[in-house]
Formats: sequence, C-alpha cells, structure tokens
Amino acid sequence: MSEAAKSILVIDDEERVRELLLEYLSEFDEFELHGSGSGEEALEVIRSRPMSLCVVDLRLPGMDGACFIEKAAALGLCARFIVHTGSVDFSLSRSLQQLGMMPEDVFYKPVNAADVVARIRQRLQMAE
Repeated sequence: MSEAAKSILVIDDEERVRELLLEYLSEFDEFELHGSGSGEEALEVIRSRPMSLCVVDLRLPGMDGACFIEKAAALGLCARFIVHTGSVDFSLSRSLQQLGMMPEDVFYKPVNAADVVARIRQRLQMAE
C-alpha cells in the first residue's frame, strides 16, 4: 500500500459480495480497505477511523444504507459515497443529492468492479 493510500469502507451484509469487492480493490496499491456488514457496525468503524470514501449497499439489516450515508456525512466521518445496490428501483433522494451524490455514484448489482474502481478514483480526485 502506498503512503498516500485512501481509506475505503465497503458496507454490505452479503459477506461474499463484500469480500469479492474488497478482494478486487486490494489488487490496487492505492487503497486502505475496511469492510462492514451493517450500518451500525460501519458507524463504529468510522468513529475510530474516518474514511475517504464509503461504498454502501442500501438493503442492510437495521439501519439502511441511505440512513448510514446521512449519519456518516452529518458526523463528518466520510464525505464521499458510492451506492452498490440490488434495488433496481432506487433513485437518489433529495437529501443524498444535497450531500453531493450523483447518478454516476449508483451501481446496480451485479456490477463491473472496474467501473466501481474508476468512479472511486474520480470521487477521490474531486476532493483534492
């Protein structure tokens, strides 16, 4: 991992999906990677280690992904988000748009992981 590695948190309750995305992202020497299976667990992770970007599934047990995004942003613990969802009828709410999310930040499962990496890089560069 390079010195300038950006911290990425992948939140998905489907362990296999989460692990596959983390495994793919680990092939790049530019990310410090973390995983979480729920919104509540993810909040605990970012409270101890703020993230550069979170990749968030929407359908999570307990707190859903949209609620996690709003809370994480309000706490200032993550400012950039990508949605990775199986909910094909999902559209960005006004509150998520106000946080700077765009339709290009939403990926529907199954997804081409290379496209997700490209968007992660774009979102991280926008912040610099």
